[in-house]
Amino acid sequence: MKPWQISRKDVIGIKFSCPECGQKVDAGRELFGELVECPGCGRIMMVPDLKNVPGSFDVKRVPKTARKSV
Repeated sequence: MKPWQISRKDVIGIKFSCPECGQKVDAGRELFGELVECPGCGRIMMVPDLKNVPGSFDVKRVPKTARKSV
């Protein structure tokens, strides 16, 4: 029996936690792989992308030097 395979088009959103403060964040499919600001602590982080399914979704905190002011 084959394991389930989920493609990016099958998922409408993802829930994950900020790696800095633990705040729960909901992100829609249009934000996968994009940089967002944590609503709790204001840190810039990357929304997990589904390119590596199956597996774990690591949230990446962007280093201060790589951030751009908006």
